[in-house]
Parts: sequence; C-alpha cells; structure tokens
Amino acid sequence: MAYAPTLTGYTDAAPCPRVLVDFTSLAATTALVDVYRLSEGRTWRVRSAVKAAAAGSFQRLDFEVPFGVQATYRAEMFNASEVSLGFTDSTNITLNVADAWMHNPLDPSGALLVDLDFTSAKTIVRPTPGEVFYPEGRTVGVLISGQRRGIVGVELMVSTDVEADAVTLDSMFGNYDTRGLPIMCLRTPPYIRLPRTFMAAILEPGQRPLNVHMGGALTEWDLKADEISPPAPGLIVPLLTRADINAFYATRAAVRADNLTRGAVNRRYDLAGTA
Repeated sequence: MAYAPTLTGYTDAAPCPRVLVDFTSLAATTALVDVYRLSEGRTWRVRSAVKAAAAGSFQRLDFEVPFGVQATYRAEMFNASEVSLGFTDSTNITLNVADAWMHNPLDPSGALLVDLDFTSAKTIVRPTPGEVFYPEGRTVGVLISGQRRGIVGVELMVSTDVEADAVTLDSMFGNYDTRGLPIMCLRTPPYIRLPRTFMAAILEPGQRPLNVHMGGALTEWDLKADEISPPAPGLIVPLLTRADINAFYATRAAVRADNLTRGAVNRRYDLAGTA
C-alpha cells in the first residue's frame, strides 16, 4: 500500500527538535488515523495522532522523536466506522542532535535544552521482581520471578545557568497555582546509555542554587528517575490553535489567499502563540 509520509526534521528551539509527519494523501474513505513510530526496537504511538480525524491528508509534529537513531513512521487508516483500511507504507528519518532536551510530554511548548552532566546514568538498573525459594530436600534454590521492569532510580545530573531556564525547568513539575504531571520526556544523544526517548517519573526534583546568593544563576539539579509509560498518547496541549489563525488573519478570505489548502493551514506552526 502507498501513502507513505513525508518526514521533515527540525533541530531548532521552536520549541525543540522535532519531526513533521505529513501524510499528503490517504485511502479514499479514511476518516481516522493512528500514527506509529518505530525506534530502538520499540513501537510508539505518536502523540495527538491516535484515532485522529483525517480528511484526505494528515499532519502532526512529533516532539518525542529520539536523537541519533533511525525512526520509522507509518499510519493505520480507518473509515468512519473505525474499520481498519490497512497501513500506509513507511518512511525513515534520523534526527541528528548532539544535545539533551527535556520537556513535559503534555506541553512541549516549555521544552528546555539542558546541560546533562557526564556523571548522569552511571548506574542503570532494570530489576526483575522475584524470590529464591529452597524447597525441602533441594540443595539449590528455585526462582519464582516476574517480568523484567524498566529502569529504576537512575540519577540525572542537570545544570542550568540562566534564571529563566531554572524557572522553566521547575515549572515543568507544577507550581503553587498549576498542577503539573511529574513526567518528563528526556531525549539524549548516544553518549548517555539511556533509551533515546526516556519517559521518566521524577517525584522529588532537587535543586542546588550554587551562586544565586552572589547574583549568579547557576543551579544544579538532582533528578532521580524511574522509567514509566508515557501519558496517554492522545493527550497534548496544542501549539497551533484556531485562535492563532484567527488572530493572525483578519478574514477567512485572507486565510485562503495565503494558504492553498486546509492542510497548509494546519502546517502553519510559525503562527503558534499568535493569539
């Protein structure tokens, strides 16, 4: 089957490295799509692309694409009755980024380039729950165990040297007025031996302001993380909204004059935040 996506990688900070996944055509009766990313032997559903409405074409930005490894994208198409129409062909891309980026997966607008110290993840533990029993008459034990788990208790040493970055990082976990989900999406280059897309529960973020008392802004962060499943992939705070389009264009005619198709309007991420 055809309909392979066109992939465009971006490495800038608007708001972070990402991939535009663009299905310029789909099967004739497609009403909904699920978009998948395969990377490092794992299959992920692309955030905000789960049973998402599609009419002839479909585009999404993937802010969780890993760095330095191949990512393969394809979609499963469904009709209006949610009957599968099959999968599109696949397209591959490798996003070469040498930095570490962190963001709350539900709100990529607050993404932050962080200084991840080389001492991070020096010890990586993936435990298997179980217990050894010694039945009567046996000289060696019998193991009863479960399935191996994800990474637990990994130490991430992060530093920020700009006050605004410290505030941004701290706000990812929530503040006095806003409840934040303490789940971070950490994407690292291959020099850190973690999954390139690492979903981390960080319940007790610790910070040490080193020179704030002298007017500086250098802060070290001790982030102890457990690997977890990502939040429901259908959830995200949209970057581009109808309000942004309405704020930028005075009339609907102006929208049509500047954008040939509805799909082109949906790709106007340069207008995000206009409202």
